[in-house]
Amino acid sequence: MKFKTLKMKNFMRYKGENTIEFSCDEEKNVTIVLGDNTVGKTTIAQAFRWGLYGKIFAERGKRQEDFQFLNYDILEMMDANSRATVSVEITVVDDEKQYYIRRMVEYTRLYPKMETREAAKKLQLLIADKNHVDDMVEVQPEKAQELINELFPVNLSHYFLFDGERWNDVTVNGVRENIKDSVHILTGLSAYQAAMNHLKDMGSNSVIKTFREKIRGSGNMYDDLEKDRNYQERYIENYKEKIRILEINIQNYMDKVSEIEEYLLNNQSTENMQKDFKRLQVLRKTQEQACITNYKTFVNEFSDKGYMLLAKPMVDAAMKMVKSVAGERRDIPYMRQASIDHIIKSGTCICGTKIRPGTKEFDALMEQRNFLPPADIGSLLGEFERTGKRWENRSSSLKQDLHEMAEKVDMSIEEYQETLNIIAKLETKMDEQIDFAEKRNKLRYYKQEIQKMSSERGSYLGRIDESQASIERLENQMKSQEAQSQENEKWRKRVEIAEQLYEKLKKDFTEKEKKTFVELNTKIQENFQRMFNAKDKKIELTPQYVIEMLYKTEIGYREEKNLSEGEKIARNFAFVVTIMEYSREKKAEKSGQESDTLPLVLDGPFSKLGDENIRLIAQVLPKAAEQVIIFMLDKDWKYTGLDAYVGSSYYIEKNAAQTYATIKRREL
Repeated sequence: MKFKTLKMKNFMRYKGENTIEFSCDEEKNVTIVLGDNTVGKTTIAQAFRWGLYGKIFAERGKRQEDFQFLNYDILEMMDANSRATVSVEITVVDDEKQYYIRRMVEYTRLYPKMETREAAKKLQLLIADKNHVDDMVEVQPEKAQELINELFPVNLSHYFLFDGERWNDVTVNGVRENIKDSVHILTGLSAYQAAMNHLKDMGSNSVIKTFREKIRGSGNMYDDLEKDRNYQERYIENYKEKIRILEINIQNYMDKVSEIEEYLLNNQSTENMQKDFKRLQVLRKTQEQACITNYKTFVNEFSDKGYMLLAKPMVDAAMKMVKSVAGERRDIPYMRQASIDHIIKSGTCICGTKIRPGTKEFDALMEQRNFLPPADIGSLLGEFERTGKRWENRSSSLKQDLHEMAEKVDMSIEEYQETLNIIAKLETKMDEQIDFAEKRNKLRYYKQEIQKMSSERGSYLGRIDESQASIERLENQMKSQEAQSQENEKWRKRVEIAEQLYEKLKKDFTEKEKKTFVELNTKIQENFQRMFNAKDKKIELTPQYVIEMLYKTEIGYREEKNLSEGEKIARNFAFVVTIMEYSREKKAEKSGQESDTLPLVLDGPFSKLGDENIRLIAQVLPKAAEQVIIFMLDKDWKYTGLDAYVGSSYYIEKNAAQTYATIKRREL
């Protein structure tokens, strides 16, 4: 998919008609438009977005209504009865077809104000065979935007319409929420989600739900079971909607937390203060863990041996008292009176001698019986003494050990508390320079809300599991109540097939998503290292698809939140190139041949990067996409080294005395 031409008429900064013809050459696939700051480079990027979607990239805090699309020179010449047209025409080609997109709005002036009102608007989409471009067929107006969105998915526009000067924060205009969906679309995983949604996840309108409603049973019991199942299904839909709202709110609060944390970091008074603050935060976490570990060790050791140490005085006193009254031990160790009673009852000793009352053998046994427990405690005393000795040996060093462990706990707590005090003083010192109190209060509130809503979300997920288990149980009971008819059997079979298909899709989706995540993380790191000289840094995706930059420390990699504008662009640039390349590779694997990609349109991509990084990035771009269109500063061009890849070149001309700009072709 390639852009062939862009024609603007009276669009924002550009008066009259201005046309750019883009290079569609396979080797020289780069088009450049050079211009100084504020002359109109970003306006061209906005023309792409407006032409495709009817909207422009609005910065945080601004609305679409705040922008004037009609050129001011044209507006100034209008009176109350005048009309003027703003239009953007985009021609697109792929391997087989050519698409002509024209978006037009006709304005009147709210005279004498310099404001406009829409009088008419139109979106036109024409399609022709690539080899017969004059034979064009117009798409029905109500279907035009739908087809454009298929060609250029709007939630991917942040990637192929890359604004280096504005897209420096992954939270701008919901980009963070789109990252996961974008990856799914580019890698084909969205097809699995659509299929699962159609089969089951869309609730009451799903295939499985529709099939189940075709099954009929007889009797009140079946009706009650069906009613209970429907209740459970409605519960699940209700819980899912609550989870969806919670996730939106959680993400919103997470964005606010990121903004405040970045604000606090950016406004710390000195670089040393920032470094100390980061170092102390890392140290605090380490010390906190040390406190917990030391305390657990102390408690475990005391729980395991403490009773032995505490019981020693009692054991010694008991032994002394019992020995003073027990006299000399004459018992047979480990014997009991019951043993003697058993021998006498059997009539035969273990040596074979017959035992009869009145014999000396009988009398000897009876005498020994008097020395055995429970009549005599000598044997029990021996066991008690051995247990006491064993306890004494195991706990001989326990007192000293516990004392040392307690000192370690106290020391770690003191160190932790000292670090907290230093952090508090540092925060107070920073707050004295800028009043951060309100910001910090909001930060605490947002974090508490995130924790509360996350817990609530987990509760709803648990209830969904319970309802799904109830539905399965009710379904089994309903089967036994169903009327035995061919019609029921047919629909039950269809339900089972749909359920099996759903489970297969779910399993495949989970496996492929996990594989995709690992491959993307590997590739994004390779691209980051290839495009930026940052040996002590790396970037990666979190499981929530948040792009993080990490910096190397003595104890491993830590997240870098206080990013410069250039680092933010670098992070996002590496990700954009990664998903473009990854998408093309996956499409090629599937089709068995080279696959096309979306064109890459870059607005001011190098304005906040160093000279060396400009060169490194620029060399990757022609290979990352089939077509690259760059609007950039003239001063940055010499560092790109892209001359060999440029097939079309323009510059923006603007006279200081004029309010409008003109696009001129530049000789190669």
